[in-house]
Amino acid sequence: MLFALPRLAAAQETTTAGPTPAPAPAPAPAADKQQVAPEPVPTPDREVGPIGHAFTLSAFGYLRMQYIAVQNDPNVQFIGRDDGFELQNARLGVRGELDKNVAFVIAFDGAVDERAQNQVQGKLQVGLRDAFTDVRLSGPMMVRAGYFLAWVDPESLVADTTRELVDHPLESRGMRSTEGWYTPGLPPGRSLGVALHRDPAPPTEGASLGFEVAVQNGADEFASNNDNDMPAVSAAGVVRLPGEGFVIAAVRWNPRTVGDLPFRQDETDYQGTLGARFAAGPVQLGGGLIVQRTIFESTGGPQQDAYGAHAQLFVKIPSAYPLAVGYRFAILDPSSLITTDRVMEHTVGAVMSVPSYRMRVQLQLVHVVEQADRDLSNDRVQLAGELSL
Repeated sequence: MLFALPRLAAAQETTTAGPTPAPAPAPAPAADKQQVAPEPVPTPDREVGPIGHAFTLSAFGYLRMQYIAVQNDPNVQFIGRDDGFELQNARLGVRGELDKNVAFVIAFDGAVDERAQNQVQGKLQVGLRDAFTDVRLSGPMMVRAGYFLAWVDPESLVADTTRELVDHPLESRGMRSTEGWYTPGLPPGRSLGVALHRDPAPPTEGASLGFEVAVQNGADEFASNNDNDMPAVSAAGVVRLPGEGFVIAAVRWNPRTVGDLPFRQDETDYQGTLGARFAAGPVQLGGGLIVQRTIFESTGGPQQDAYGAHAQLFVKIPSAYPLAVGYRFAILDPSSLITTDRVMEHTVGAVMSVPSYRMRVQLQLVHVVEQADRDLSNDRVQLAGELSL
């Protein structure tokens, strides 16, 4: 949305009847006076606002809903038994920019799924998803401050409206209640903080480099303040490639405090991530890896290691509506201290776009493989629709 006051001009021509008299000859210009062209009338800048600065304001958002059917496990009552429609996203936000040097983003989502561990019934909540300001230092170099998602998870570079499958990979989202044994994802969520951020535009050829160094609260994603006196610090490097491709590597250090008084305990997470996406003609390859080590300072217990990874391949098929089909393998082992909690997923899926309506339709079939000691019958089918506003 651009704020400006365009000028209006009107011109009128008149004619008279009868012969037109011959014009009188114009006097010759003086020999010592240079001919000067008339000054052009300045064209109003349609981006100039009432305070004399270029200001733009735009709205964005998208809706995602799925129908999910999960196999009912005969022995575990909270696995399956809730087939039906689910709202994945109801995102709405605004983006503003002043003089192309200062920008802000504020966004909310009305489909935040709030539920306790291994509970069948969740509650829809409205949650803040972004609230940050970018101040340009030079070129694509910016200082970011507010509530934002740092570059740690490789999936943070893949927008919800461009990912091929209904769900994020297993290591990013974890295992939700009713789909299997509840397991949180490994990467951190959004948090309050500041960052030095350089994200160049995707190149048409070659590569462009970016990075981010962020200092944030290390508390829960929806916490209003930090959980102790120490911040979480992350650093990431990104190589942007043509065709929305990228390579990213990141590290994060987060000293956390968990529990309630008088039983609060200090823990420290060390994370490392690596991810990539490549496009070669109709073929697109992608993958990600997250490793984490947790040190328990308060209890002095043994350290805990966790890891998760995925790899996927999609092929675009020429058709009247853009279509792609593919496969993804994902694995998540949330704790080296528990020997039976590893889970794997084999997913085949397809996505079809309808660009004229800004819509996409996705279908995926998921085969879940739990370890033998806690094997479940929890395969699932998901059909999702998406509309970008």
